[in-house]
Amino acid sequence: MSPNRPRLWYARQEEAAKKRHERLVEQWKEIRRLHLAGMELREISRTLGVSVRSVYRYKDLTESPPRPAYKRRASVLDPYVPYLVRRWNEGCHNGRRLYREIRAQGYSHCRTNVDRLLAEFRRATARGKQVSSVPRARKGAVAGSFPSAKNVAALFMRREEKLTAEQKDYLKRLAALDPALADARRLTQEFAGMVRNLAGADLDGWLREAGASEAPVMRRFAAGLEKDLSAVHAGLTEGWSNGPVEGFIHKLKLLKRQGYGRANFDLLKARTLAA
Repeated sequence: MSPNRPRLWYARQEEAAKKRHERLVEQWKEIRRLHLAGMELREISRTLGVSVRSVYRYKDLTESPPRPAYKRRASVLDPYVPYLVRRWNEGCHNGRRLYREIRAQGYSHCRTNVDRLLAEFRRATARGKQVSSVPRARKGAVAGSFPSAKNVAALFMRREEKLTAEQKDYLKRLAALDPALADARRLTQEFAGMVRNLAGADLDGWLREAGASEAPVMRRFAAGLEKDLSAVHAGLTEGWSNGPVEGFIHKLKLLKRQGYGRANFDLLKARTLAA
């Protein structure tokens, strides 16, 4: 890969972001002009072809909307970057060895991420720069990335015995800060236990607790389950499911899509029977 390719890619992204912001500013000006002229908000929405939500957002802004700051996407490799930087500067440039070392520290993802990062290190070294300015993991990073809502939800679902010491400590601090989150995690673990152990007999008690929970999301979830209680109870009690049927239907759809435009019915029938 050419050393200039990443630079060119970022330049194109910067130019595209600049053009998007210019269009946003023009949209804001039109919304403000029509709003000050007395046009109704829904009429502005239809005239400009934008959502009513956008009209509400921009109609009272007296200054043009600022350009959003670029935020680097979190990576599963972030918590291990400082260690890789240190080992690289110590002279270890063997990708396979570095991958094995962070695997021993808990990294559970593919080696491709490591290879990409080391490629950046090699380009920096080739330019005569010391590898020291690469993205670092933020303090308190959990589960291989920053603790976003998605990360925390995944931790809530994970079995207690599969959590690392760092993750357990993070969840403990989170529960101490917000009783509603502590309640949500407890109810999530209990429901996951019912699913894994087919303990449908505990569903009624769980629904009562969830309905009185401090966490609004658990109250909404419980209310949704009660709308089809018999099916939910059967799913948490019976040892069978329609999973195999759904899997076979998916396979048939895949075979059919593969034959679009290049296969007749006889070939589709033969492939289906062979599958």
